[in-house]
Amino acid sequence: MTPTLLSDKRSYLNTANLVLLLTLLMVATHLAQTFEYYLPSGQFKALHLGLALLIIFASAVGQARHTLARAILALCFCIAALAAGYVLVEYSGLTTERVFGPEPMDVVVGCLLIATCLIAAWQQWGITIPLIGVLGLLYGYFGNQLPTDLLHHGGMSFDRLVSYASIPNFQGVLGSLTELSASTIFVFMVFAGLLKSTGGIDFIMGFATKLAGNSRGGQAKIAVLASAFMGMISGSTVANIASTGSMTIPTMKRSGFKGPFAAAVEAVSSTGGQMTPPVMGLTAFLMVGVTGLAYDTVILAAALPAALYYFYLLLAVHLQATRDGVEQEANNDKRIEVPPARVLLARYGHLLVSIVVLVYLLVSRMPPPYAAAYGCLSIIVLEFISNAIRQRHQPLQAFKEAAARLIDGLREGGFSGATIAVIVAVIGIFVEVLTATGFAQKLSYLMLDYADGHLGILLLIAALACLVFGLGLPTSAAYILVALLTAPALIDMGLSVMAAHMFVLYFAVFSALTPPVAVASLVAARIAEASYFSTSMQAVKIGLPGFFLPFLFVARPELLMLEGSVLERIYVVVISALALTALNVAMVGQGFVRTRWPVRLLLAAAAILTLIPGVTGTLVGCGIIIAILAVQQRMKTQRAAEVLP
Repeated sequence: MTPTLLSDKRSYLNTANLVLLLTLLMVATHLAQTFEYYLPSGQFKALHLGLALLIIFASAVGQARHTLARAILALCFCIAALAAGYVLVEYSGLTTERVFGPEPMDVVVGCLLIATCLIAAWQQWGITIPLIGVLGLLYGYFGNQLPTDLLHHGGMSFDRLVSYASIPNFQGVLGSLTELSASTIFVFMVFAGLLKSTGGIDFIMGFATKLAGNSRGGQAKIAVLASAFMGMISGSTVANIASTGSMTIPTMKRSGFKGPFAAAVEAVSSTGGQMTPPVMGLTAFLMVGVTGLAYDTVILAAALPAALYYFYLLLAVHLQATRDGVEQEANNDKRIEVPPARVLLARYGHLLVSIVVLVYLLVSRMPPPYAAAYGCLSIIVLEFISNAIRQRHQPLQAFKEAAARLIDGLREGGFSGATIAVIVAVIGIFVEVLTATGFAQKLSYLMLDYADGHLGILLLIAALACLVFGLGLPTSAAYILVALLTAPALIDMGLSVMAAHMFVLYFAVFSALTPPVAVASLVAARIAEASYFSTSMQAVKIGLPGFFLPFLFVARPELLMLEGSVLERIYVVVISALALTALNVAMVGQGFVRTRWPVRLLLAAAAILTLIPGVTGTLVGCGIIIAILAVQQRMKTQRAAEVLP
C-alpha cells in the first residue's frame, strides 16, 4: 500500500518524496540490469532486497502515528541500508574466502538482514508471513530436540543457520526466490503499475462492459471479465479485489444482485485471475523458477483450465441472474457511462498495443524480463505520443500530464514490486531451512505412506494440505509453500511435474476463498457491506465446480496440453464444459427452467461420472446431462408458447 497521511504533514511529504525517489531508483536499476547485466547475481539480489526494504521502511515512517514508532522504523531503515551496503561492498570476500567460514561481522549482518526482512513483511502483510519465517528459523535451530521422526533432524548451529538464511551462502532471503523477484517479477509489477496509471482499469472495465453489458446479469459478467483481465497481471488477489471490486460490486448490487452474491462473484473472479495466462498473478514465473520448465510450457498448460474456469463462472452468473429475475439492465444504469468502442480505442488503444507487444514477445520465447521491460518502454513511449496527439494544441500540458501519470505508475509498480520482494525473501528462509533439514522430503514420504498407492487419496490429502498451507497468504507465498511441501509427493506418485504443480497451485489459490480465513471473501464483503460468512459460503458455492478442475486435468492431461492430438484435446474440452455446465445447474438450481433437487443430484452424479476417465462412464454421464438439458429446453419452449396470446 502507498503512504497515507497518518503523521504530521511535513514528515509525510518528506517520506513520500523519499519513497518516490527510491522507487524510481529501483525501477531504473532493474531496467538497466535487464538490458546490461551490470552486477553479478548475488550483488544485484542484495541491491534489490536493500532497496525494497528502504522503500517499505520509508513508507512506514510516513504512516506511523507515534514518535517512538517513527524512530524505530527510521532505525530499521538505517540498519537495512547498512546491511545491504555491507553485502554489496564485501561481495567478493563473501563468495570466495568466507563461504565455509563466515566472520563474526558476516553473522551479525546476516541477522540484521533477516530481522529487517521480518519486520518489513510484518509492516506490509501482517503477522502471518513473518511467523512462517520465524517458524523456519526456530525449526532449523531446535529441530534436533523434537521427538517425532517427521520433525527431528540433526540440528543446525547458529552460524550455519544464519548462513543458510542469508550470507555468506546467498540463500534464504538472498536465495533463488529473491533472484526470481529481482530478475523477473519486479519488472512485471512495474508494467502492471504503468498499465493501471495510464488508464488500464478504465479500458478493461469499458471493454468488459462492451462484451457483456447487454446480457442478463451483465454487471456480474462485467465483474468476471474485468477481474480476470486485472487478476492475471496483479500479484495479489486482495489488491485486485480492491481495485476492480470498488467499481463492480456496487454496480452489481444496483442491478439486482444481493450483496453476498456480488461480493462472492468478485472474490471468485479475482482469484481465478491468479491462474490465468500470460502472467498468472506472477506464479507463472515462480513456477518456471521452481520447476525449471519453460515459460511457454507453463502458460500453454494453464490456458485451457483457465478458459474452463471462466466459462463455468460466467455460466454460474447467468444462471443465478435467471433464477433471481435480474433483468438485462446493465446499460440502463445511468451511473455508468461507457463511451463507444471507437472512443475507447482512441483513448486507450495504445495500452492494447503494449499488451499485445508483451504477449507477442512472451509467446515468441523472449526471456520474460526482456519482454516485460520492452512492454514498459512501449507504454512510456506510446503514452507520450497518445497524449501529444490528443492535446496537439497544448504540447507542454500534454507532456506534463503524461509524465505525471507515468511517474505515478512507476511509483505504484515499484512499491508493489518491493512488497513482493519482501514476501519471497521471508518465505525463502522457510524454504531453505526445510530443504536443508530434509523435512520436505520426509513429508512427501509420509503423504505417500498414508495414500498407500492410491492416487485419488493422495490427491485429496494434497488438496486439503494446500488449502491449509495457503490460508491467509498472498498467491506467491502460498504457491511457494505448497510447491515445496505437497508437489513432490504427487510427482513421486507418477504425476508429471506440470500436472503436480498446477494441481497444488489451484488449491493454494482457492485457499483465499475457503473459511475460516477466506481473505478474498473478507475484502469483497467489506466493499459490499455484506456478511463475511454469507459471502464466503456463497463464494465456495459459486467456485465449487472449479474445485473439480484440478482433479480433471490430472485425470485428463490433454487439458494441460501434455499429451493427445488436437481432436483429443477438443473432445476433452467439450465433455469438461458439459460436466461443468451440469455442476452449475446442480449448484444453482436453475437450467433452462427451475431444477428440483432430485434432478440436481442426478446432474451432479452424471457430471462426476463424465469426468472419470473411461469411455463407458463418459458416454453415460454425457447422455444423462444432454437428456436432462434437452427436456428442460423443451419445457421452456412449451411454457413460452403458453404465455403467448
